[in-house]
Amino acid sequence: MVLLRRDGMSLQAQTSLFQSLLNQPFCRPFKIHKGDTFVVQGESANQLFLINNCDFSVSYLTPAGKRYIVNSQRGFTGVLGEMEVFRPEGRYVFSVTALNDANGYQISRAKLLEAVAQQPDMALNFLQLVTGRYEESIGHTLSNILYTLRFNIIRVMLNKSAEANDGWFEFKTDQHASELGATTRAFRRVVKDLVDEGVVDKKRSTYRIANLDALKNELEDC
Repeated sequence: MVLLRRDGMSLQAQTSLFQSLLNQPFCRPFKIHKGDTFVVQGESANQLFLINNCDFSVSYLTPAGKRYIVNSQRGFTGVLGEMEVFRPEGRYVFSVTALNDANGYQISRAKLLEAVAQQPDMALNFLQLVTGRYEESIGHTLSNILYTLRFNIIRVMLNKSAEANDGWFEFKTDQHASELGATTRAFRRVVKDLVDEGVVDKKRSTYRIANLDALKNELEDC
């Protein structure tokens, strides 16, 4: 399971795949409750998950026993576990925990492989999904490597601002620092600099872009 903020495949292909899978007779509904970890790191990838309008966090448990939140999604509708379920004896790489109640569906690995072998269009849509998510995951990793922490924080803030209805958005230090491969101390220092410079406003745990042009110009200059 490669985890992204958006899928690399076209919306039409995503919708086609999702609906095709929902129409399979072996697609079984299940209820997702807030706090449920319905994908568990290290367990055998015997199920493909179809999720409808679910908020969730994605975490990784290191061999040393430290858990990191590596990503989160809001209002996600789509497929999870597509990469692991196609690998022989694959295991889930991350854990996924629901942040709200939602509806979902499960398809067993055995039934999915049978369906893909018999339906070339479904197989093609899966290939588009896997390659699109892989390409975007690589792009995210390269961005973390090639650009400064300040650049990536500004980039994420601008994206969250664009999605905010009233201009204010949540920006959780632990979550985003982990996603960007930074320590929380370094992350907070950069955010404080942006606030002190007057380009970002802060109100408790929420933020708002105060000087959009300045931030956009800084990204373009990098």
